[in-house]
Amino acid sequence: MAHLYRDLSVKSLYSDRKFMGGKAEWQEAIKDSTTLYVGNLSFYTTEEQLYELFGRCGDVKRIVMGLDRFAKTPCGFCFVEYFYRSDTEDAMRYVTGLKLDDRIIRVDWDGGFIEGRQYG
Repeated sequence: MAHLYRDLSVKSLYSDRKFMGGKAEWQEAIKDSTTLYVGNLSFYTTEEQLYELFGRCGDVKRIVMGLDRFAKTPCGFCFVEYFYRSDTEDAMRYVTGLKLDDRIIRVDWDGGFIEGRQYG
């Protein structure tokens, strides 16, 4: 039965592949983060749609769309940065699993956006 329960000590199943550090450092980075990783987006989802959706949880500082490294076209993910941690927690709680453009989006904690990570 124990396999049915998720380990609550793990804050995020997502991690940045280029993060310079281990699992413990990543968990520390997301502890106070105001940034979310949003995956499984449609290639046709716009920034305006994302601002409207995530703006319902609080003031959005910025949204960085994931882009194909060569074609510079959207490739199905983005980073959403809030001004306050409480707004970020609300978005994590309420937006995860919602349908946007006929796709169920995945929202997870992120350690903070660094220029260059938007290229998939």
